[in-house]
Amino acid sequence: MSSTELNDILNTAKSNNQGIDVTGSLFYNGGWFLQVLEGPPATLNALYKKIEKDPRHKNSRILYNEPAKFRTFTRWSMNMTNLDDRQADKYAQLVEVIEAAKSDRKIGAASPAVTLLKIFKA
Repeated sequence: MSSTELNDILNTAKSNNQGIDVTGSLFYNGGWFLQVLEGPPATLNALYKKIEKDPRHKNSRILYNEPAKFRTFTRWSMNMTNLDDRQADKYAQLVEVIEAAKSDRKIGAASPAVTLLKIFKA
């Protein structure tokens, strides 16, 4: 996927999320996306249904869904980390999370989604 296409996805997500009180981050690696969404439960449910209907998405699934006491990505209506650039400061950890998510395995005793959140809370 080109940088232009990724930027288009990011800008659309930012624009859409600002109006519905959703924050989060999107991670891209070789055609795979992993996304964290934060916001009101009803809004997130509706947004995920919309995402599932988008023909560009295949094999989407929820890895982790739990109410949170606070948001992890409060500064971003949407952020994107392109791991293909290999410039992310947490590159190795993020690739491990995506690989674990692709193969339905845990990292230690934690799900990939929980591990991802811990990376950004550190």
